[in-house]
Amino acid sequence: MYDVSFAELLSRYAADKNLRPKSVSTYVGVVRIFRKFLGGQEYPSMVSRETVIAWRTSILKGAGREEGITESSWNNYARHLKALYTYGIKHGLVATAVNPFADVSVRQPRIPKKSLKPFEIRYAREVLDVCRRFESSYDECSKIHPAWFWRVVMETFFHTGIRLNQLLHIEAGDINLKKRVFRASAIGSKTHSETTLPIPDELYPFMYELVVAAHSCGFKRKDQLFNVNRFSHRHKRDTMDTWQVERFFTALSSLSGCRITPHRFRHFLGTSLMESPERNLHVVQNILTHGDVRTTLGYVHPDVEAMRRALNARPEL
Repeated sequence: MYDVSFAELLSRYAADKNLRPKSVSTYVGVVRIFRKFLGGQEYPSMVSRETVIAWRTSILKGAGREEGITESSWNNYARHLKALYTYGIKHGLVATAVNPFADVSVRQPRIPKKSLKPFEIRYAREVLDVCRRFESSYDECSKIHPAWFWRVVMETFFHTGIRLNQLLHIEAGDINLKKRVFRASAIGSKTHSETTLPIPDELYPFMYELVVAAHSCGFKRKDQLFNVNRFSHRHKRDTMDTWQVERFFTALSSLSGCRITPHRFRHFLGTSLMESPERNLHVVQNILTHGDVRTTLGYVHPDVEAMRRALNARPEL
């Protein structure tokens, strides 16, 4: 049996599991936070359950202590470190038989997923329309540039609920305008599964505009389709990344006066589909590419007015 350091344990785990770079970064961040609490000297085998509980107490937000992390964040930390220890113990890399992160999760409050309201989406569209008219009239860059491209990005999130990482991995050859479908590759999928999604009628004109612009710029089939750097003189990177998309949504949120993110579009779509009279749980699950139908059920929120009608309909005694 070996007794490796946190760094070696993480390195071996990442290589063995063939983790994606983004997943590795998450593990690195969690381990760094834990080692900071430990003082940076301890080996994994030196950590006891009591140490883990003490760490949880020190960082978890509680009564009378506003600073700290939420229950959800703690459970995320514990889940990652438990996986590391499980792997290390199984392969004889950690000189202990007991996983100190076993059964240390806490119950977290069930809070409705943060979504968007219809008027917030209208505001965002109006902002982008103004920016586009400005660029067209004055031949200058607006605060959101190029406005036409970012409108396509926003409408794609709105109409498909696709994850940000999946959108960044769409290639020019993944779009089939004739069949009105596109391929969401497994590379950017959280569930590691490739999916073919429809292009809704209202999204089609925006997707058509993007594909025509890409063709004019000489895109090849394997080129990243949603790449602002190919359509703008202001942006100079080779590929579009998460940071550029987040900067766009930060600017859009500021100009529209409401918090807008790609994931809130996803929640808005899931909620609206599950609230429609024709809702089909498995269809919604496929659209959102959920691996577990229970995740899709999380988008079913209580309808206060429906509850009011049910209570008012009770027969009087």
